[in-house]
Amino acid sequence: MGKSQPQLPIHNQQEQNHDGSFLCVRCPMCFSRISRLCSFKCVFVLLLSVSVLLTAVFSIFHLHHRQIGFDAKASIKHSATVHAYFRLQKPVSYLLPRIERLEYDINAEIGIPYTKIAILSMHKASASNWTHVVFGYLSDPINSPIDPASLSVLRSTLLDLFNQRLNLTLTTSIFGHPSLFDLLKFPGGITVVPKQSPSIWMLRQALFNFTLPNSVREIEENFGELKEQLKLGLHLKPYESVYMQVTNKAGSTRDPPVTVQASIVSDLGILVPLRLKQLAQTITKSPPTTNLGLDHSVFGKVKEISLSSYLSHTLDAPTPTPSPAPSPELNDYAGPTISPSSPSPENHGQGQSQSLPPGVNSPAPAVQGSCGGDKILPGVSPGPSPGPSPNAPPPMSKKSKMPPGLSPLPVVSFGSRPSQEKGDQKGVAVSPSVSSSSTGSFNHITWPLLIFVTLITLQL
Repeated sequence: MGKSQPQLPIHNQQEQNHDGSFLCVRCPMCFSRISRLCSFKCVFVLLLSVSVLLTAVFSIFHLHHRQIGFDAKASIKHSATVHAYFRLQKPVSYLLPRIERLEYDINAEIGIPYTKIAILSMHKASASNWTHVVFGYLSDPINSPIDPASLSVLRSTLLDLFNQRLNLTLTTSIFGHPSLFDLLKFPGGITVVPKQSPSIWMLRQALFNFTLPNSVREIEENFGELKEQLKLGLHLKPYESVYMQVTNKAGSTRDPPVTVQASIVSDLGILVPLRLKQLAQTITKSPPTTNLGLDHSVFGKVKEISLSSYLSHTLDAPTPTPSPAPSPELNDYAGPTISPSSPSPENHGQGQSQSLPPGVNSPAPAVQGSCGGDKILPGVSPGPSPGPSPNAPPPMSKKSKMPPGLSPLPVVSFGSRPSQEKGDQKGVAVSPSVSSSSTGSFNHITWPLLIFVTLITLQL
């Protein structure tokens, strides 16, 4: 059997157990003493440090905010019916203490009754010492709407500022000269006529509309290029021009999209129906890739092309055919046989001539000589004596119908006494034949014979 180990005395065992549990017994006592001594001081210092840190953070943020810009309350921005924008060559830190003076100057320049001006925001521009300023119109009192007549006047004024027909004048010594005026919001939208186009009163009826993903400002800056490209895309003639007006439904000159209303005007006058039909077919049947001839990189994709009611009706209209020109032929009308005769009593003494129907030659003029013979005028050879023709129609009496537009023919008289038909006192006397004088017959036969004899004599 092995020997058992000797046991330690009970006193030594108690000392060993006491040494092993010394740390466990003393630690809570130390922590309790430290907590009693440092509890109030630590909490006070901790709170003080946090408050100082928060104060520093808010101070830095406020200083940074003053350097970046200013924004009005959301309720004020929402209450403003009209928003407008311009730039000032002043830093934000300089303009912030002068907001009220800026509002006063704007109201004095372009204010309208029963409204007040409020600065909605001021932010630093990318360029140094430039500030973007946005202001708005609030109704006064705040709950009442702005009068529509005042809004119409304000719209015209703001558009004149945008088109640089007017200048916004502020206190120059404080704010300098504003530039780059724009509209951001206007109830009912705005319509701008680019400065290259004539006045809106000179525009003809809009023929078609289309939408572009551009702003009014971008259209204004690239309007010359837009006009030339659209003219080529529509295949316009050299004497035709296109005029446009641009509309933004939100009333902004900086935000897309815009609706373009185009009108085609010809220097030769009003476009004929055939030409209108050609334009309508070009607009509607052109493939989308052509984009009405506009550059995609500049103007984007054309959308929502629509024809006006006036132009769309030309698509269904039949193509007009050119009508032949009317021929100047006489109608089936048999006129009276004209012969020299003495004038009727009613026409005696009238010197004015009357028109003959087309195709009827006037008789050769003759002058009555003193000896009773008819004298032929120089350069006029009398024709053969017309005899009665079997196919000639009877003379036109008083009851004969004449074609519209023809007047009775004058009667030429070679006799010494006027003659009238029996029983017709107011009719026109017409001779059935013409008798030439002896002198006229002699001259007509003798002169060729004399010339022939003379030529033979000279040859002999």
